[in-house]
Amino acid sequence: MKKFERLKKKYNNFMYDHYHLKRALHETNGVICGLVAAFLYAFGFICFVSPVFDNESFNIVTGGVSGLTQNLALILKVSGIIDLKPSEIQSIGYTCFNIPLLIFAFFKIGKRFSIQTAINILSSSFFLFLIPKLGIVESIVESPVMSYVIGTQHYSFVVVRALFAAICTGLASAIAFKGDLSCGGIDIITYYFSMRKSTSVGKYSIILNSLIIFAYSLILVIADFKGNFGLAVISLLVSAVYLFITSFIIDMIHLRNKKIQIEFITKSSSLGGVLIANFPHGATMLKAEGVYTSEPRFVIRMVVSSFETQKVITLARKADPHVFITVTSLVQVYGNFFIKPIG
Repeated sequence: MKKFERLKKKYNNFMYDHYHLKRALHETNGVICGLVAAFLYAFGFICFVSPVFDNESFNIVTGGVSGLTQNLALILKVSGIIDLKPSEIQSIGYTCFNIPLLIFAFFKIGKRFSIQTAINILSSSFFLFLIPKLGIVESIVESPVMSYVIGTQHYSFVVVRALFAAICTGLASAIAFKGDLSCGGIDIITYYFSMRKSTSVGKYSIILNSLIIFAYSLILVIADFKGNFGLAVISLLVSAVYLFITSFIIDMIHLRNKKIQIEFITKSSSLGGVLIANFPHGATMLKAEGVYTSEPRFVIRMVVSSFETQKVITLARKADPHVFITVTSLVQVYGNFFIKPIG
């Protein structure tokens, strides 16, 4: 462990003296995260979201730009205007719907964020075309876990599809957020509001995506009330399962906007200065008295991002090995809280 810490310190010192290399590695990390996220999203959509067999008509509505594209495809289908393959509609619509959102991200979030997100979106469209041609989709969707056979027809387990699709989409969005970019679409809007409100991303995603899923079910009912009412209800429920699992995975992995309150009880009045010298957050120090010993104490309260928690605790224990620390998760923070810009 000590050897690892020494190597880590040497690495940080080296990167501090080589800013351009550090920046290049940061951009490379963003591109890699974007490509992995794009592949996961496309893989999940092709294998699990769309009807996996020609005799099936049941769609899992994903929400976001994907869900908007599915709504548009459904409108075109029931009106008889056009009927393209799901992957073709998704590939074209995913790019077109994202253009105004990328412009919004460029001005409201950051240039780097919008450029990296654009790379992710174009990569997703490419993978949506590529994956069906690799010959792996059939072996996945026809596996016993994914489907069952009645006569000569294959039918998929819809709930299993929703679960696997949610895992792929949730991981894709979370990995993209880790690289300081997004998978585009509603992710851009939820990321923006989560920064402004300094809270988790998932709940904003649920609100916006719920409206899109409800709209899809409503279109089904309007198209044919008697024939599609039951299908619309099941589509709504299964899509809700997909939506909640996706949001849960995103909030579990993406810690940038989660806030933690740490309280330190110490004899050292200098601990507060050490903390704010190393972290870009304020702190409040109160004078207190130990109940058992009646000795003077200092209570320091500090709010940090979730990913900073362990670093703060490690630093405090180095400065004062006898410090008493409590950690509390926060739902919301109001006021000025520094969040490192993503550029």
